[in-house]
Amino acid sequence: MPQFEITESELIVHLDKWEQLFSFVHKVKVPLSQVVAVRENNGLDGLKLGWRLPGTHIPFVLAAGTFISKGARQFVYRRGGLQTVVIDLKGNAWARLIIGITDASRETLRINAAISSCAA
Repeated sequence: MPQFEITESELIVHLDKWEQLFSFVHKVKVPLSQVVAVRENNGLDGLKLGWRLPGTHIPFVLAAGTFISKGARQFVYRRGGLQTVVIDLKGNAWARLIIGITDASRETLRINAAISSCAA
């Protein structure tokens, strides 16, 4: 399962070897200043993933990699049974990160706290 690391200035999403293989991405680094909003989304309700380029998609099981919807790139790593954290970005190659983890509430609070302290 992806792991979030928060430094003074960056949000880093670490992926294990299988996650890297399925998503075609080693890890994701985003400056905290580019994070616009963080929210929970239990399931992919209302999230249009779009075209997969490159990545893996097995319906209802796994969505991993870069997806393009309405011209915006999204990085997705979502498996069935996990809660989802959606991170909206500005000024980045990705418009959004959609990450499946076990405790979306805790991670959402942690990332929002980091954004607040970065903006202060």
